[in-house]
Amino acid sequence: MLLWWRGWAGRVVAGLLVGAIGAAAAWALVADGKDWSAVGAGVAAALAGAFGPTLVAAVGAGTVRLRERRAAVAGVRVPQLPPSVAWLLHPTSGVVEFFGRRQVLTELTTWCAGRDAGPVRLVVAPGGFGKTRLAYRFCGLLDGWECWWIAHEREEATAGLLDEPGGAGRVLLVVDYADARDPAGLAALLVAASQPRRRVVRVLLLARTAGPWWTSLSSYHKASAAVLDALTTSANVIALDAAADDRSAGAVVADAAAQFAGHLDRPVPVVPDRVRDRGAGLLRLHAEALLLVLGGPRSADGRFDVIGEVLGHEARYWRAAADRTRLPLPGDPEQAGVMLRRVVAVAALLGATDREQAEHVVRTALADGTENDGLVDPDRVDVARWVGWLYHLYPADGAGAVDRLGTLQPDLLAETLAVNELTTCTRDQRAAIFTGLTAGQAVQALTILGRATIHHPAAVDLIEIALQTDTPVMADAVLTVALQFPGTFAARLAALLPTANLDPQQMRDLAGRVPFPTRELNPVALALTRAALDQETPDTPDIDRAWWRTWHAIRLAEAGRRAEALTASQEAVALFRELVAGNRDGYLPALALSVNNHAVRLADAGRRAEALTAIEDAVAYYRELVEGNRDAYLPYLAGSVNNYASRLAEAGRRVEALTASEEAVALRRELVAGNRDAHLPYLAMSVNNYASRLAEAGRRVEALTASEEAVALRRELVAGNRDAHLPYLAMSVNNYASRLAEAGRRVEALTASEEAVALRRELVAGNRDAHLPYLASSVNNHAIALAGRGGGPKRCPPARKPFPCTGSWWKAAGMRTCPTWPCRSTTTRSGWRRRGGGSKRWPPARKLSPFGGSWWKATGTRTCPTWPGLCGGRVACAWRWTSRRWKRSQRREKGWACTRCWPPPSRTRSPTGCTPPPKPSRTCMR
Repeated sequence: MLLWWRGWAGRVVAGLLVGAIGAAAAWALVADGKDWSAVGAGVAAALAGAFGPTLVAAVGAGTVRLRERRAAVAGVRVPQLPPSVAWLLHPTSGVVEFFGRRQVLTELTTWCAGRDAGPVRLVVAPGGFGKTRLAYRFCGLLDGWECWWIAHEREEATAGLLDEPGGAGRVLLVVDYADARDPAGLAALLVAASQPRRRVVRVLLLARTAGPWWTSLSSYHKASAAVLDALTTSANVIALDAAADDRSAGAVVADAAAQFAGHLDRPVPVVPDRVRDRGAGLLRLHAEALLLVLGGPRSADGRFDVIGEVLGHEARYWRAAADRTRLPLPGDPEQAGVMLRRVVAVAALLGATDREQAEHVVRTALADGTENDGLVDPDRVDVARWVGWLYHLYPADGAGAVDRLGTLQPDLLAETLAVNELTTCTRDQRAAIFTGLTAGQAVQALTILGRATIHHPAAVDLIEIALQTDTPVMADAVLTVALQFPGTFAARLAALLPTANLDPQQMRDLAGRVPFPTRELNPVALALTRAALDQETPDTPDIDRAWWRTWHAIRLAEAGRRAEALTASQEAVALFRELVAGNRDGYLPALALSVNNHAVRLADAGRRAEALTAIEDAVAYYRELVEGNRDAYLPYLAGSVNNYASRLAEAGRRVEALTASEEAVALRRELVAGNRDAHLPYLAMSVNNYASRLAEAGRRVEALTASEEAVALRRELVAGNRDAHLPYLAMSVNNYASRLAEAGRRVEALTASEEAVALRRELVAGNRDAHLPYLASSVNNHAIALAGRGGGPKRCPPARKPFPCTGSWWKAAGMRTCPTWPCRSTTTRSGWRRRGGGSKRWPPARKLSPFGGSWWKATGTRTCPTWPGLCGGRVACAWRWTSRRWKRSQRREKGWACTRCWPPPSRTRSPTGCTPPPKPSRTCMR
């Protein structure tokens, strides 16, 4: 009966009725004298009530029908694939939303917000783990910051822009592929970022590893080596895990597949349930998800290479682009596919910065380097059209050279394609690809192959072929990339250099490029210097012979071959002396440097007397040079005199060592007056050494004054750059505490000792391995200072006060228990009572310290830290005779006396360094 109400006819009738009612209501309002605004509101309300639900329902139904239609069409039509499926995996595509990494993002946010935080953080992870995705996400979260992604070879230019006015007050510099950047430029950028300025600067580096390239940056910026050493520590490294969150690998694949399907307007695939490696990285999981959306892998058993499958889909994009540009291809589709794949692979391996290099890429990719036919005849190839196709295929991002050739991304795809394709080439074809490369192409080729060794063992053989094909060019590239891949390039190149037939100028240039010191490249440096010596002829100039021997000696010493280094150094000095005899003004600086190095070699060999003679000669030569050009050679003279003081102290000539140390300080002061920033750290070092020389000479008051100055200078340096100079401040404060104790100012010594321990605890928190031994020494010295505050041997020091060392310094020394007395059994006096001894009864010396007499010397302690040694100085012996019973027990033990107050005869020593006299002595026991 009410069916007429359903449908559009009924709804129209209802709308008319409501409209009529609304019109009547409006006329009533007008008749009632209401204004027109009220009348309009009433009419609008009536219409909304009548047609609103109908319109909402209609819109919702239309949306549902549209979604159903799209799904139905997608199920029957041929899918329209994206131009490049590989680009969907690139971090900048944004197809798959970022997820996880909350802890890392929180750490980075705290780092940027902290005022006293260091300016540098390095995020490391293998390829495909999501480093770049993380950096993009972090930049998006920062509010009020400018984020600069620094292009290759623009690091030094960026450093110069940091001080320019204008722009935001906070800048984040993101350096992707930091391990592949120019070390000198990267070092300059880090130094500039660490300088105090109004603008807050943070540098976020992204790299695969934190290897020698990271720890050796200071060697590329000598003027700020201390700053870089403080920045390039493990405390500033953040390592990413393979898993971004707690979800399983299957859940990550399913989520990414849903997002890929939505982006490509395709049905969401069913993710097969199989075992997946959570350590494979995000890129491989996303690649698997993309394959499922595109139709699934070709293997039905679940065993397939996801990267290789994605490259198979990408090959369709190469063919479509070739058809659009009318690239001349063979009629055989298989041969055409091989040609396209080979050119893309070689382009990814070598790269190009201009069209000439791109033409070389095409020619080498399509030829085999022999008289036989390659893929095609290189002379008949339309190289220009192939180059145009390459530039259109993957446009460059605009950074760097104008004509730079873009390549396949992400990197893991490019590495896989290059290795797989070169493996199918003949040896002659591979040799042709690695011949005639520019320096930049050689660097990129070795970088791609070095990264690929992690996933593709065949890349190692390709590295061997590349190094053998063109050793001179590849040697220069190895010096650039070797630090990124420890153990991969240096040893292989060193084995090839003796037969590489490099000319002297090439060897000189290569040897000059090897940083010092370096463990990774030391075999290369040694091979270069050895090859230069082997190629000498009677016509080789003596100056070249001398310099090669000097460098060879330095590299031998670096390798630990001290005897050979000493021989080479002697030969170099002899040659330089002959040269100086003929031309003193021209060769004296070289002789001075060589003699100075020879003194170091002699000292390393234990020939201290000869080392002292050599350093005396070096000082004399530098004095002569300073007379002729004081500004140029004064820093070298100051360094030599400082070393001379150390040699004199080692020889026991303390008075002369003190005189030399005084002169070194005076010279450093003169240098600081001319350039305070450059020479202040060296002045602080010389003053600190001078304080030690004064203390050794018994001039304790002057030693204390010098130590105070050293601490003040270190504090000034720390105020400017805490990270770089904090270790040296801790050392100076530790020495200052010793000077205060020697002066009898025990309360101040205790305060300084506490500060030294606190500073070294801070250092250990950042780099435990490097600073733990020094913390152990400071804690030990602090224990001695606390014991000294207790009033000497006449009163037993409280158990907790003299020995707060319940920490780990004695564990670090390899001991199971703390050798200081209260910690020997327990840290409280009540604990000692529980052993049955009582507070007035002391155990025999043998039971107190069962440790050997040299362990405390090995930890850097001047006196044994066991309680009898804490008496120190001129106090007789720490053992108290607290009761007659104790005296009787001591007599039964034949007594023990401390060697510090009882010069013993030739007798067997106890484990604590004490010697049992024939009978107890009341003189010693007072």
